[in-house]
Amino acid sequence: MTPNEDLWSEYLVTSWPHRCNPHAYLKGCVRLGPDDIVLDCGACEGFFARQALDLGVEKVICVEPNPEMVECLHSTFSKEVASGRIIVVPVALGAFAGEANFSVSPGDAFSGRFDESGGGRVPLVTLDHLAAFHGSPTMIKMDLEGSEYDALKGGLQFFSVNRPQLAITTYHFPWDHAVISSFLRGVGYHSMNVSSATMRNTRIPRPVMLHAWN
Repeated sequence: MTPNEDLWSEYLVTSWPHRCNPHAYLKGCVRLGPDDIVLDCGACEGFFARQALDLGVEKVICVEPNPEMVECLHSTFSKEVASGRIIVVPVALGAFAGEANFSVSPGDAFSGRFDESGGGRVPLVTLDHLAAFHGSPTMIKMDLEGSEYDALKGGLQFFSVNRPQLAITTYHFPWDHAVISSFLRGVGYHSMNVSSATMRNTRIPRPVMLHAWN
């Protein structure tokens, strides 16, 4: 992938440690250490995976349906893939297993989304399946362009016995924070914080990120 302004912006919002960064996945009580297994949902170019590895985590499971990004992840983390510290899973997350149409705008590798009218077909798996197959994560990061709630619903069995740390984007739709926070309270989370607010694409302000832990 050719470095450009979008890539630099992605790096900053992932890695900039300043308290005013609303898109920081690691904030407050959500932290990583050597015993953690990270599920990076919407791994994209791998900046958060790199951050997690640098903090010494045991393993990062990168979930990414965009074929271009999957190729980048394998190239960037070739040594870590070979050693088993990075696992690249080329699928999309959903409330149920199956297939879905997934499209990427030409020239914009960051624009991947489900698209009922076209795009290529990608496997659709659940969080329950990933946890059973690759090991239960102790931290889950989600940035799925508005599909976060469906992805969480696919983990009902997992959340019935596990409470990993969570960092979930909640700005793609005006209702994201309300439904996601309600879901998390329903499966047993008691500690949640939100980061900043945005009015992106609407006149309705809503939180950028939700962090949760127990």
